[in-house]
Amino acid sequence: MEHRGGALYNHGGQVILGIRVKRKLLSILASILAVFPGRRAYLPMMAATSVLGLVLFLIFPPAAPVTGGGALLIHNARAAHGPVNTADRAKIPRNHYLTLNPGDTVDLSPGPVSFGKHPELLSRLGMTSRYRARVSGHTVLTIGKGRARHQVYLFVSPLPSRQVSRDDVDWYKTQYGTGYANCGPAVVSMAVLWARGQDIPVQDIREEIGYPYDDGAVSFDNLSAALGLHKVPFTTPQLAGPADLRGIVDRGHIAVVLIQTGDIDKVEGDPVTDLVGRYYDDDEGHYVLVKGYTLDRGYFVVYDPYPVDWESNSLRYGDDVSMIGKNRYYPAEQLFSALKTPVILEVSSY
Repeated sequence: MEHRGGALYNHGGQVILGIRVKRKLLSILASILAVFPGRRAYLPMMAATSVLGLVLFLIFPPAAPVTGGGALLIHNARAAHGPVNTADRAKIPRNHYLTLNPGDTVDLSPGPVSFGKHPELLSRLGMTSRYRARVSGHTVLTIGKGRARHQVYLFVSPLPSRQVSRDDVDWYKTQYGTGYANCGPAVVSMAVLWARGQDIPVQDIREEIGYPYDDGAVSFDNLSAALGLHKVPFTTPQLAGPADLRGIVDRGHIAVVLIQTGDIDKVEGDPVTDLVGRYYDDDEGHYVLVKGYTLDRGYFVVYDPYPVDWESNSLRYGDDVSMIGKNRYYPAEQLFSALKTPVILEVSSY
């Protein structure tokens, strides 16, 4: 097959047949003009053209449009389609990411389901393949057997919430080990991965931004330019209150905000099991990403790129994979009061 000017041509006998039909058409039209000179040739020519057009349609039927497949990506109950290789359609996804509220049920058929050594946050409903979320936290479970076996990384919220996420990729990023003062590049890297499915390392975002200030700080203008470079759609609204931030989540979007971290109360218990509050000591200007809120409007759900410590950042949730900055719950009034500017970045996906 060959592509020319938007049409597909099949080499061989069909092309030869097309040339012969074209010559016959010209011969018939010339005969009509000879028999019916002037305006009298109009109706006979129209009739002949219609008949020949039908013949050509039967000989050369139009080709079906060439379309791409799509992988279903869920963003807060909104479906978006991203291009995939058609050869991958039959493959079982190796990893899946799921967020549930307390009491939610989920079908994990065909099974079997194994939690291994990880926390059993779900309880099975009788002998069915349905499970109910009963305990908050992070865990990983294995579903299926043989080639169909795959893992699901599960997060059960401590409170009923509305969250924006993806089920095909873990899009949380840490600034740990990426360089100096890289909270801004880290949230941009997260936003690009969430919006476009492209995993751009935090260090690469920093190289694109550079060091516009001696202390490593970056401005919203710098972050906006980085998002634009990677063709991520965004706006820069000004918040009047916490309701505006919840409205962003309701639209299926995420928000990049700049806060003074010391204005967020520290977690009272173990940050591995207690997700409410700041989990580090530092008090400074810092970019975080807001991805959800609790239905009682008491908390915002945040992806905070700050490491739990600067030595090893080795502490993890119960799934042994997720870093402590993922899925933090910051009091809504505190987070809004902690804003260093009401101007934020509202990021959407395609």
